[in-house]
Formats: sequence, C-alpha cells, structure tokens
Amino acid sequence: MLKVVKLDTYHGRIRVLNTISLNVEKGEIVTIIGANGAGKSTLLGTIAGIYKPKAGQIYLGTKQTSCLPAEKVVREGISLVPERREVFDSLSVIDNLKLGAYHRYRNDRNNIDNDIENVLSLFSALRGREQQLAGTLSGGEQQMLAIGRGLMANPKVLMLDEPSVGLAPLIVKEIFEILVSLKKRGTTILMVEQNARAALKVADRAYILERGAISLAGKARDMLQDARVQSAYLGARLHA
Repeated sequence: MLKVVKLDTYHGRIRVLNTISLNVEKGEIVTIIGANGAGKSTLLGTIAGIYKPKAGQIYLGTKQTSCLPAEKVVREGISLVPERREVFDSLSVIDNLKLGAYHRYRNDRNNIDNDIENVLSLFSALRGREQQLAGTLSGGEQQMLAIGRGLMANPKVLMLDEPSVGLAPLIVKEIFEILVSLKKRGTTILMVEQNARAALKVADRAYILERGAISLAGKARDMLQDARVQSAYLGARLHA
C-alpha cells in the first residue's frame, strides 16, 4: 500500500535521511524505532509532504505522492498524527474532530457525523466532552483526540509520531490496545515510537533507523528476541 524507495531528505545542508526504503502493506502495523535524532520524525514528515525529499519516491498504491504538498497528501489518503498531539487548544473536542475531515466536506459530508460517532465509540473517554476545550483535556485524552482527528481524514494509512510520549504507563497501554483494535478494523498504521518494547508487541513488522538509515528490518516478534535490539532498545544487557 505505502512504498518508500531510496528516500533522501535534507534539513539545509544536513542529510537527515539516507536512501531510506520501506513498505507498509494493507492492514499492517509497522513501527520504526530508533534513538533521538535518528530521523524518525523527518521520515514521517517527508511521507506526509511536510518536507520535500531531495531524492527518492513515495507511492501510495500506484500513485506517486513524493512531490505533492501536505494538503494533497492528506486527500490522497495519508494522515499524520504529530508528536505531542498538537490539538487546537482553544477549540472544542468536536471542532477538532471536524477539522480532521475538512477536506471531505465537499464530497463526503454526509458521512462525517457517522465517523465522529465511530471515533467517540472508539475513544470512550471523549464521549460527553464534545463541547469541552481540547486544551483542558489530560495528556492521554489529547492523544486520543489527536488520533481521532487523524482518523477523521478517512486515511488509507494512519501515521503516528511517538503516540506514547509523555503519557503514564496505564494510558500508554490503553492507547496501544486501541491501535490493535484499529488494525482489527482494517486500519493500516505506520508508527514511530521510542517505547520499543510496547511498539514491537503490537506491530507486525519493524524497521530500526540509525543516523538516517535503516540498519535492521524484520518481523516485530523476531526483533523482540534479537540480541542487538534487546541491548540497544529494550534495556537488556548482553552476557559474555
């Protein structure tokens, strides 16, 4: 469904992504893990059209999206939930959700109310708070709202940038359980996450990103048992 081929992205003169290639199949959860500064957020931002690649291609199905502006990437079916939520604090929960569907109002307006109801059913903590200002929600509730807003775009691929950042362990567990339920509904997810253990437990496949390049790729369950991954990302110590 989503294919990235030999992608290079620069910030100024600094090469942040170095010949990145990856793919996400329909209905999968794929996670990208790596240290701070590895280029994870830049990768999602490039796929989302926020950053322009210097080389390489991005395909959604057969459509190349590499040179499209961010708003057209959303229309094509790629929705990004940014790091630290970035909800609109001064707007209500319901208005945040409606903004996620802004590009659908002309051609798909009749389905938007149903989709809002589906989001509220998925994130029960938001039900009854439709008129509450988003800035007054807890961090976990804001993350749920941000994911719900991303879903309101009716995406073919939902991208999540660090969905667990700054959240308590119980909330992280709930968020990842929701991601699994989304997968069961057929949602395709590409997720960047520093909580490697939690991400690998729910993902189908994983990529390790180091210094802007893919250093390892494979099934998530195999990564959990890989000594290199355990040592570098799971807090395990190797014994001689």
